[in-house]
Amino acid sequence: MKNVRPPLWADRILEWYCRADRLEEIQGDAYELFERTAKKGPQIARLQFVWNVIRFFRLKNIGNTTSRYRNNSLTMFYSYLLIGFRNAVRNGLTSIINIGGLALGAAGAITIFIFADQWFHTDNFHVNRDRIYEVTNVINRDNQRVTLSDTPLLLGPMLQEDASGIEHFVRLEIGNGAVKRGELVFSEKIWFADPAFFEIFTFSQFGVPPNALAAKNSIVLTEPLAEKYFSDENPIGQPLSIKFANGQSVDLIVSAVAYLPPTNTLHFDLLLNMDVFLGLKLKDQYDWTYMTDATFVMMKPGHGVEEIVPLMNKYKKLQNESSPDWMIEDFKIYPLPSLVSKGEEIESFMIGSGHPQGVYAMGVIAFVLLLLACFNYTNISVATISTRLREIGIRKVIGGRKSEIVQQFIAENLLLCSFAIGLGVLISYLFFMPGLVALVDFQIPFAFSSGRLMLTFFVGILIFVVMVSGVYPAFYVSGFQPVQILKGKEKFGQRSKFSRILLTFQFVLAFMTIVGCFVFIDNSLYLRDKDWGYDHAQNIVVPVSSQEQFMKLRDKATTHKDIISQAGSVGHVGFWNQRSAIDFQEKHFEIVSYRVGYDYMETMNLRLREGRFFERKMVSDSVEAVIVNENFVNTMGWANGLNQTFMHDSIRRTVIGIVKNFHYDDFYRGILPVMFTLAPEKEFQYLSIKVDSEKVKETELLVKEWWKEIGPDDPYRGILQDDVFYNFQKNNRSDIRIIGFVAVMALLLACLGLFGLVSYNITRRLKEFSVRKVFGANTVQIFRLMNQDYVWILSIAFILGAPMGFFLMEYLIKHIYVEPQPAGALPFATAVGMMLITVALTIGSQMNRVVRENPANTLRSE
Repeated sequence: MKNVRPPLWADRILEWYCRADRLEEIQGDAYELFERTAKKGPQIARLQFVWNVIRFFRLKNIGNTTSRYRNNSLTMFYSYLLIGFRNAVRNGLTSIINIGGLALGAAGAITIFIFADQWFHTDNFHVNRDRIYEVTNVINRDNQRVTLSDTPLLLGPMLQEDASGIEHFVRLEIGNGAVKRGELVFSEKIWFADPAFFEIFTFSQFGVPPNALAAKNSIVLTEPLAEKYFSDENPIGQPLSIKFANGQSVDLIVSAVAYLPPTNTLHFDLLLNMDVFLGLKLKDQYDWTYMTDATFVMMKPGHGVEEIVPLMNKYKKLQNESSPDWMIEDFKIYPLPSLVSKGEEIESFMIGSGHPQGVYAMGVIAFVLLLLACFNYTNISVATISTRLREIGIRKVIGGRKSEIVQQFIAENLLLCSFAIGLGVLISYLFFMPGLVALVDFQIPFAFSSGRLMLTFFVGILIFVVMVSGVYPAFYVSGFQPVQILKGKEKFGQRSKFSRILLTFQFVLAFMTIVGCFVFIDNSLYLRDKDWGYDHAQNIVVPVSSQEQFMKLRDKATTHKDIISQAGSVGHVGFWNQRSAIDFQEKHFEIVSYRVGYDYMETMNLRLREGRFFERKMVSDSVEAVIVNENFVNTMGWANGLNQTFMHDSIRRTVIGIVKNFHYDDFYRGILPVMFTLAPEKEFQYLSIKVDSEKVKETELLVKEWWKEIGPDDPYRGILQDDVFYNFQKNNRSDIRIIGFVAVMALLLACLGLFGLVSYNITRRLKEFSVRKVFGANTVQIFRLMNQDYVWILSIAFILGAPMGFFLMEYLIKHIYVEPQPAGALPFATAVGMMLITVALTIGSQMNRVVRENPANTLRSE
């Protein structure tokens, strides 16, 4: 019976809860009872012991031991941290590589998370955001359902009249005008809105009262515009005048100044009452045929949007009966909070939002970079732990338990990871976030949407980094046998199977990220240099406000020697186009329509595929003739488009010319069928000028001088045709820089870990290499011996990672761009070449140590 012992776990529980002054007495009684009961049987004795441990768990027996163990635990934890700090200082290079790599990975993750958090919580500041909805149109475009922000102007008022659950509605309309105060005159984008705008959208906490648009002559400015026109003066109550494109002017009074939060969907500059727009009488009548840019409704508390869904068929019928050339299939309703993530589904001039897949991709990239940093840490930690094997062996010999060794290594890891994340916050705040803000050109506050989310994120990232980077080394090392360690038989390092697997996986991620980044950059460079379908380097375009301005500017342009040609138009390629619809042989499709003057096609350098352009001597051209693009012909299903006829606006049109497809919008959307018709000169709103390619800048300055004489009260709004896609090209350049930075980060993190690992392994094997040099091994043989493992690792990583990055990025690009460049071999080869060169330089820099090392100095201690 001597070998029978009570359950160890039950005994430990007793020691844990029992007061120090009672422990010896109670534990002695429990053991005495156990020994008596053991005579009846060991199993009964163990059960009895457990029951006694439970029975002794009384209030009077619980006390000081708990606090004593807690204090001991805190003391032990403090000693672990102290040992970890000393080891970090002792292994300076390793610690710098580990902390630096983790800090860079954490900084990237923090920056992208804050960006995504702010992006997905756009409009969170609106108090009634959960009751606000946007109503949109769904049309059929080439047998595809397309959602448009434009809705009938009369929809909002009728909705509120028919649906008792609607508290407010607001319609939004975009226009342009010349804003004037004294001698200051600037062309501005103007938003018209119903008076309930500030009842629905909560800008009151930013200084805008809910009734700011109640008066018809009210105008609300944003803070930048208030400073632009009033400098340090108080703008409230000050007068402004606006002259619109039709020549009408209105006098207004500033009623409020709005500060727009960075996370805001509605990026207006100045806001006017919708009655001002209706008073301009830009149309003969505003009925169901007129489409305003956006319609929002706010439901009453306790009412849902499902109440208005049954009414939409009524409005659909009204619109389609009023506008048979613009048939809609349905109305679709979006909650305000969803607009930021669903915005790419809506073709809109109002809602400013990016593509959510781009945000998701950035999140994945940030996670991959963080993983790379963690794997660097783990790899170097596993490789360098052999310097502490004797410490581990001695601790085990004198009674150290496996759990205590695990706790020590995790505590040390927690110290380094905490410091790395703190450094990552600093890097993100000082460098990464300002760089990202400069690239995306809008403010991103270095803040989280809520304190709970911030706490969850930092606790989560700390736990993730500690677990991924430190758990395996801690458990692996704690499992060593002390006898093997102290005899020197425990070998550890480069030949570790886990280290090689981890390094392989690390380079798989690196190859995948870098190849994917280069595929994206190659596509972005292709879009930067993509042919627009016409030659745009010679053109200047000037918007005009009246026929008089057009004629004066045209006359001056006609007589100038450097101007090759000039032409007028109602819309203009890259500026503004009209959408309409055509029904042809049971097909219903959307087209882009331009109304232009003679010589417009030649002035804009549009490329004629067949047929002819408009001619003054052909009288019928002014009524019946149209010129279409290639997509128009293909959509109509014509084998030969010339001289084909179709009905549009109750007029039978005849195709006299076909131009090659050209881009009238940026490259995010495809090219629709395009139709050109002639318009009378009195309706022209643009003058396009074609200039000698070497005289463009000089001529632009001359046109600005002419404008001072022609329109002294109107700001000059002309630009070069080269700049019509400025926003797209700017975003494209930003994408190239961001993705290029990610590629460099991935390359740096991968090679940083490799540098640390190679550096350690050379130090560990320096005596071996010295012995080989003494026996005649040359540098090439040693280099091959040192790197044979790395060659296999890189080869496997390349085979697995490069194709994954190639195809994943190609898939993403196809979902963002309509006409991307087919991914070729060049970005693939470039990325792989850069990776291999950088890896070779990393390893080669350490190989120099072996070449320079004198074997006599290395082996002297032997």
